[in-house]
Amino acid sequence: MRASLRVVAVLAGALLALHALAQPTPDAEGALPDMPAARAPSAAELGVQTVEIPRAVMKDAEDAPQTLTAYWVKPGITPAGKAPAAGLPVVIALHGCSGLYTQAGTDAKVLGTRYRGYAQWLGARGYAVVLPDSFGPRGKPHGICTERFAARDINGAVRRADILATMRWVAAQPGVDARRIVLLGWSNGAQAVLETVDASLAWPADTPAVERAVAFYPGCAAALQRAKYQLNAPLLLLAGGNDDWTPADRCQSLQTAVLARQPQARFELETFGGAYHGFDGTAPVTERSGIPNGRRHGTVTVGGDPAAREAAFAKLAAWLDAPHP
Repeated sequence: MRASLRVVAVLAGALLALHALAQPTPDAEGALPDMPAARAPSAAELGVQTVEIPRAVMKDAEDAPQTLTAYWVKPGITPAGKAPAAGLPVVIALHGCSGLYTQAGTDAKVLGTRYRGYAQWLGARGYAVVLPDSFGPRGKPHGICTERFAARDINGAVRRADILATMRWVAAQPGVDARRIVLLGWSNGAQAVLETVDASLAWPADTPAVERAVAFYPGCAAALQRAKYQLNAPLLLLAGGNDDWTPADRCQSLQTAVLARQPQARFELETFGGAYHGFDGTAPVTERSGIPNGRRHGTVTVGGDPAAREAAFAKLAAWLDAPHP
């Protein structure tokens, strides 16, 4: 049965979660920003909505349907000054293993800086953005980074189902173009992108197609192990050459394998030499411990790289702007 979503009023918690989210507009010469602005208007000015996405496979003890919380942001002003006649394109933005929120102390309510920045940047380019939370409704708002892959109950199949449910909701919204749905994920969310664009998996008949997909530093090992892995949508994969958490060499091997099976596939891989996991952020490079899935015995290196960040946004902009990637 076609999934439907119930849009609820903007809650105080949603305003707290998105208080720093912003909507930049083109500058005086009509140019779009190259990268997210440092500060911007409040979430209240943006008209952010909280939406609830029913997931039939999510059940509580009473067998009552559970839902995914998501944040829905529509651009107030598009680059052309009005919404396109066919409707707005939509980006489904998929969080990493730390979850959707800033992890400061025990707080798990404020939307992470990366997601606020991307939402404002995409909005300035005329995209509506929906950010589903795959962890909070399942009791893990602080994420799953410290869980071993084999022990995770929120795995690639679960996140793929979340994405498909979100896509069905997007297609049902007024004023959007369901032919132009973009998947954009980071790390664990990028791995979910790889799962979703796997053409060897059955695609539900009531779900629209992915127009194009973007994966920032995903773990590529699972996809690489699938002998029939192919793409059902154009894919841009961006990786750090020094990434010791989700190594780029596995993604290079995945690209080689896919193009050998599927020569016509559009699979672009951009590797930024010297960059670590999270290179598109602004945090300083540091070591993070307690990560069982990295290459260095539980310690990984994370942090931004200004040159790689700038180049990645340029590549992302070109990928999104291309009529047919």
